[in-house]
Amino acid sequence: MSQTLLQYETVKDISRRFQVHKGTMREILGISESTQARYEKKNAVLKPAIADRLERFQRITQQALELFEDETETQRWLSSAKDGLNGQTPLEALATDAGSKQVEELLYRAEYGMFG
Repeated sequence: MSQTLLQYETVKDISRRFQVHKGTMREILGISESTQARYEKKNAVLKPAIADRLERFQRITQQALELFEDETETQRWLSSAKDGLNGQTPLEALATDAGSKQVEELLYRAEYGMFG
């Protein structure tokens, strides 16, 4: 579990940076709409499990940004369906640990030119 204290403002910042809709962030973080509203209203510190999911999202988006070297291209890649994810977008896949691992594998393969 995450030992880092992250406030909801961090969620808003990364959502803006990568143009991720609130509903998609709820799925990635595994929270309900009402929980998201409470966090947002108070800019509350995220519970460790939610902070873990956010840190995972940050790590993977940073990995994509380093690969593509452009925020717009990274946003496009994150929101485009991928055959390697059974037609899901990386953003959709990031809602689960298994999906996140698949996204990381796709990025690794792209980085090292292994597409087959």
